[in-house]
Amino acid sequence: YRDTSLLPADLHATTAQLRTSLEEVQTAILRQQALLSKLHRKQQELERRLIVCPVLTLPNELVSRICLPDHGRVCPSQSTAPLLLAQICRCWRDIALETCQLWSSVDL
Repeated sequence: YRDTSLLPADLHATTAQLRTSLEEVQTAILRQQALLSKLHRKQQELERRLIVCPVLTLPNELVSRICLPDHGRVCPSQSTAPLLLAQICRCWRDIALETCQLWSSVDL
């Protein structure tokens, strides 16, 4: 038994629909690849920015311990911690302000 329900005109229409669907899928794939490429570029930029200041990839608690002065008291000066650290960037300012030991004994 042979199915003759699809006439040549119907077959042509079905083929055209399939081609249209295939083109839509290919276009969607290209859009997603462009988006993925854009995300990869953003990821690389963020990774590059992290490498610029690798010390800031360490936990704040560890960075603050590294930056504590050797002596017990802190004299406020723009050339020493904590004021010097607070001038570098927002991350360093946050670390300096959150480090209680830098502010617990300030000589005026």
